[in-house]
Amino acid sequence: MTLRVAVVGSGPAGSSAAEILAKAGIETYLFERKLDNAKPCGGAIPLCMVSEFDLPPQIIDRQVRKMKMISPSNREVDINLIKEDEYIGMCRREVLDGFLRDRAASLGANLINATVHKLDIPTNNTDPYTIHYVDHSEGGATGIAKTLKVDAIIGADGANSRIAKEIDAGDYNYAIAFQERIRLPEDKMAYYNNLAEMYVGDDVSTDFYAWVFPKYDHVAVGTGTMQVNKASIKQLQAGIRARAARKLAGGQIIKVEAHPIPEHP
Repeated sequence: MTLRVAVVGSGPAGSSAAEILAKAGIETYLFERKLDNAKPCGGAIPLCMVSEFDLPPQIIDRQVRKMKMISPSNREVDINLIKEDEYIGMCRREVLDGFLRDRAASLGANLINATVHKLDIPTNNTDPYTIHYVDHSEGGATGIAKTLKVDAIIGADGANSRIAKEIDAGDYNYAIAFQERIRLPEDKMAYYNNLAEMYVGDDVSTDFYAWVFPKYDHVAVGTGTMQVNKASIKQLQAGIRARAARKLAGGQIIKVEAHPIPEHP
């Protein structure tokens, strides 16, 4: 009998799992609620990820070789990559996620545009799991209720994981990320052509750091903090906007994003 596996969530983790399963000849179903979804992620990826995930050049918006670390007192430390073949890849999550998802589907994973809302867990080791979901593939506002029986499930559906709740995985910590995409005037964008910035200080992030990362035709300006400080996320975003105000002058906000992010798998 062919093993049937459902992967819920088609971010990098879910799509990579679905790709591996499909390559192994396993009957694979990859669920994604929003095919155009883009998490508020700085989008910086290390060079090792480019090779390990076999990413083509068009996935990378910019190859950044200069980084500024900026202290709470605005002292700047320059970090430059010396080797010509080394860089930090800057990508947009919707581009990266879409590529990995489509690659998994091209290798045999069955991509389902749907919202998973319930899971029937078997009471023995032989019966399958039953996934209850609403199929959005036909574009209707309400979708079509359907079910699917599988032998195993991988929950890769983020901090608000329906699968984690259904299997009673318990509490887990998560962070909140907030990001604005800003299209800058040409002279301001030129400053970030080969440069990314990371800011630290309680005014921009109580726990982590804030960033200004260049993308294809804009910069991503964002911050993150743990869930206990989530009420202050907009204040922290105002902090990074203030710290980088001179460099962002004249910019136009083209997208605002916020989302919880799991701290651990």
